[in-house]
Amino acid sequence: MGPKTLRNQAHHSSTGEGDSIIKPEFLWQTDCEVWKSDQPATAFLAEQLSIQSIPESSVATATTDGRGIYVNPRWGASLDKTTRQFTHAHLVWHCVAGHFRPAPVLDSRRWHLACDHEINVVLLMLGFSMPAQSVLFPACIGKSLIAVYDWLADCPLLDNETSLDVMPWQAAFRGDSAIEGTPLDMKLLSQHWQHQARKVVNLYLRTSCLSSLMASWSSPRW
Repeated sequence: MGPKTLRNQAHHSSTGEGDSIIKPEFLWQTDCEVWKSDQPATAFLAEQLSIQSIPESSVATATTDGRGIYVNPRWGASLDKTTRQFTHAHLVWHCVAGHFRPAPVLDSRRWHLACDHEINVVLLMLGFSMPAQSVLFPACIGKSLIAVYDWLADCPLLDNETSLDVMPWQAAFRGDSAIEGTPLDMKLLSQHWQHQARKVVNLYLRTSCLSSLMASWSSPRW
């Protein structure tokens, strides 16, 4: 499952809700070209994913199922460059962490926030600029994903937190023609991302592109 396989529909999607809105494919793919010089690890991983427009009725913002990134073009057009690039990288690293798999807990919203926190800590370590509305719990930096999830159970301000993205198991796009195709094989998809993540570690470990701190986060996973 290589980049060409995953990206082969990048320029051929339709929103189904009016074609006058600028589709996100070009700008989001441009991010990958920019990252090749200053975020090559993220660029390498991002190339595994197609970028597709998807109707607002299916996804309010953006999501990923591990095969592609699906963006509501109306929402995408409202983003400034920093927020777009951060959200793009955020979705890429969700794939690396395997967060496209169904939530293994009862409270899926709290799990999503814990996943968002985990990825945003990664992006901070990589040097990405974080938009003000991003999910981050400073008291939980360094905690495991399940520990963050448990900590959030007693967070008094949990209702004030809003994710920029949507998890695939929260989205209403199942059966949508924009992404309909071969059913997801979670085992194979997880193995694919583990393999790509190991490649990134082998390529960029001990370089300025992938700090030892990042490697310590990734090593227990792969």
